[in-house]
Amino acid sequence: MTDDSRRTANLLGAAVLCLHDELRTVLARQFHRSGEGPAALCALGHQPGLSNDALSRLLDLTHTGTVRLIDRLAEDGLVRRQAAEHDKRSIALYLTEAGQAARENILRERLAALEAVTGSLSADEQKDLARLLEKLLQAAAGDDTHKLRTCRLCDSRACTNCPILVPVSGAD
Repeated sequence: MTDDSRRTANLLGAAVLCLHDELRTVLARQFHRSGEGPAALCALGHQPGLSNDALSRLLDLTHTGTVRLIDRLAEDGLVRRQAAEHDKRSIALYLTEAGQAARENILRERLAALEAVTGSLSADEQKDLARLLEKLLQAAAGDDTHKLRTCRLCDSRACTNCPILVPVSGAD
């Protein structure tokens, strides 16, 4: 590894941590809770009818942790459970109207935080950055589960040509 490549890797690591910390702060402030609640709402808005098991894999939570998370979201009136269409013994998860509104707020706040950073770049620099980020995401994405985790807070409307898109399995 050359000094330049080491510096580039270090800068990328610092930028990732800086953005992660900012997003975590923004989402906790918006959502009034820490943890994976915002990601669960974004995932369920993108893929209505996910099973508890599929959501658990997507969020990298234990089954019990996911059940507790869904219990809290349901108590807050953000998520509802219903029998899955193909198997009445399985439970499918859906956003309520309040859950959909919360998801929209989360995505709006996330976008504002990210645009505060990317807004410092010219239009050409933003295109270059997008091209490089696509390449980095493709290189880092890993298996289907990791790809889903990577995109758990994405706004699918903004990323119409996702470089790592995979269908969500487990929408029971």
